[in-house]
Amino acid sequence: MTLEATIVCLDNSEWMRNGDFTPTRAEAQKDAVNLICASKTQSNPESAVSIMSMAGKKPEVLVTLTQELSKILSGAQELKISGKIDFSTTMQIAQLALRHRQNNHQHPRIIAFVGSPLKETKEELIQLAKRLKKNGVAVDIINFGEVTENSDKLEAFINDVNNNDESHLLTVPPGPHILSDIILQSPIVESGSGQFGSEFINADTDPDLAMALKLSLEEEKQRQERERKAREEANGGSTNTGTTTTTAPTESNMDVNFEDDPELAEALALSMATDKMEVQSSTTNTDSQQHQQPPTDDTSSEAFKDQDFLNSTLGSLPGVDPNRIKNALESLSKKDEDKDKDNEKK
Repeated sequence: MTLEATIVCLDNSEWMRNGDFTPTRAEAQKDAVNLICASKTQSNPESAVSIMSMAGKKPEVLVTLTQELSKILSGAQELKISGKIDFSTTMQIAQLALRHRQNNHQHPRIIAFVGSPLKETKEELIQLAKRLKKNGVAVDIINFGEVTENSDKLEAFINDVNNNDESHLLTVPPGPHILSDIILQSPIVESGSGQFGSEFINADTDPDLAMALKLSLEEEKQRQERERKAREEANGGSTNTGTTTTTAPTESNMDVNFEDDPELAEALALSMATDKMEVQSSTTNTDSQQHQQPPTDDTSSEAFKDQDFLNSTLGSLPGVDPNRIKNALESLSKKDEDKDKDNEKK
């Protein structure tokens, strides 16, 4: 942005207590002042900002031209509401303060908040505007609150003070909107030379530096475009010739390309190898367990053939007579032998 010396004139009259702006006109004005001062100081390190009051006993300078944002904001917060606005006297004091600025390379500018009725007539404002224009002072006015009564006067004032579209009038009617948001979208708060990608470079004041920055950005865009095309060609060639990057996702039923992340591909391969080893080890363990299992049927049948073991087991059971069980088994065995003999005779 252009190097500027800006005096922000605040309306601290009794009209600022009205609540037609959220939460009041005075609070909405404070938020907007914070936005404007921060924008002016951050846009150019050598720009200076001052704070003035427009009402009370008389208009006075609260903070002289400075580059310290904290000092500017603290002065705006200490503003007290009283009296009526004196627009004409405020403009004259601000013009005098800008004339005695330390850095003459700073472009003089006045930003005035008007939220109460003006006592000056249209003719008086026109004469004041001509004097400001003669001294090369640009003026921005935020007209809010008393829009109907002040619009005609302020439009005539801006038309006479304007030089090369450096002065602006922003009229904000009451409503649910936020005053600072509307100011942010207006020409009063400039966003810097965004055309060249930097908020500290102005093509008008330093065209060589702005052009160099523009060429540098164009070269960077071309380099990024070349890298993007190279990656696309590499990806296309790998899908046609290489099989290692495509088989791994196919085995895992995943449509993922790991060419841009080799570490992730390696981790996935190790995980798959570990799973295969666990499956193989589990199958070998089950096979070995099956081979190691004893034939239960043979051992059980051999145990029942041992008469001593059978008698001791049956004798330990309450209410069981081993002799009866022995006789029953013998009778069953005899019947089986008789059946075998009959089958042989047949």
